[in-house]
Amino acid sequence: MARAWEVNDLAPNARFRDAAGRIVLTRWREMMSYREGTLAGEDIEELHAMRVSSRRLRAAMDAFVDVFPARSFRRYLREVKRITDTLGDARDLDVAIDHLTVLLPDLEPIDRPGLEGLIDRYEQQRRAEDAQIHALFVRLDQEAFGARFEAWVATHTGIDVDQLQPGPSGSD
Repeated sequence: MARAWEVNDLAPNARFRDAAGRIVLTRWREMMSYREGTLAGEDIEELHAMRVSSRRLRAAMDAFVDVFPARSFRRYLREVKRITDTLGDARDLDVAIDHLTVLLPDLEPIDRPGLEGLIDRYEQQRRAEDAQIHALFVRLDQEAFGARFEAWVATHTGIDVDQLQPGPSGSD
């Protein structure tokens, strides 16, 4: 599993708002660092890492709910949940395909067609999930969601993502 990024300049005695900005923006950028790999679809671990990171972001947002205005918080959290859910549907199929494929060599020849058919159906569903993931990111880009989210966090916490410069910690 992908290691969580260390949060830059997070002091033990940090103000709640300061900690909120640093942690939420770090988790956002961490999640988005897996975007290209997820869209490429060549390594299922990229999607898995993005989903895990999206869950970290959701947890951070929930922890700091009191920092943000309720109405806008709900809108942003709802979008982050939509990302997590979309990734989760694809990840569930990846796991199922992987587990079923491992079973194939041990099956009797008469039993293989049924399992191969199930794997084929899951692979078709997975391709459909790829289209959903692509559509999600096209929409997020069209709506400039990332820039709006980062500006929203900065407005309510005083932490600017460009000054924070979140990035991976050490080697995974």
